[in-house]
Amino acid sequence: MRIVPEKLVFKAPLNEQSTEYIKLENDDDKRVIFKVRTSAPTKYCVRPNVAIIGAHESVNVQIVFLGLPKSTTEYEMNQKQDKFLIVTLPIPATHEDMEDDKLLSNWPNLEEQYKDDIIFKKIKVFHSALPRQKPSRKYASKSSRRVPESPDNGQGLSSRALLIIAVIALLVGWIYY
Repeated sequence: MRIVPEKLVFKAPLNEQSTEYIKLENDDDKRVIFKVRTSAPTKYCVRPNVAIIGAHESVNVQIVFLGLPKSTTEYEMNQKQDKFLIVTLPIPATHEDMEDDKLLSNWPNLEEQYKDDIIFKKIKVFHSALPRQKPSRKYASKSSRRVPESPDNGQGLSSRALLIIAVIALLVGWIYY
C-alpha cells in the first residue's frame, strides 16, 4: 500500500474549514480493505473512512480539517501533532466471495480475527500558521521586491535575520580588532 502524499499540510487561515486529499494505492495482487483513524476525530472528517481497494487500483480519500477556534494560539496548536493511521488488511480468502457492503460492515470482526495480517501506516499532519501569499504584481516594483525567506519552523531564522546577525558580528569584530 502506497500513500501519496506521505504527510498532510493544512495552510492558514486555520480557523476555517479546508480540504486535502490522500491517494491510497494498492500495489498488491489482492483486494484490501482499509480504515482511516485519526488522533483528533473532532478536528477532521474523512470520506471514505472505510473502503475496499481492488488489486492494483487506488482510492482518493478526502480529509476535511474543520478549523480551530479563533482563540487558539500557535503554541497550543503545536502542543500535539495530529496524525492519521491507515489500517489495511488483505481480504482473507474465506471472505473473498462476501459482498462489499457486508465486508465493510464486518470490519471490526475482520480486524479482530486477522490482527496479525493488518498493516499500519501513519501520516503526520502539519499546520502552516502563516498564509503563503504571492506579492501583488500590481504594486511590486524592482526596489520593493522582497527577498524570499526560508520557512520558519519555530526553530530556524529567516535569511534576512541571518544576514543582519552576520553584519552585526562583522561590525563588532571590526570594532574590537
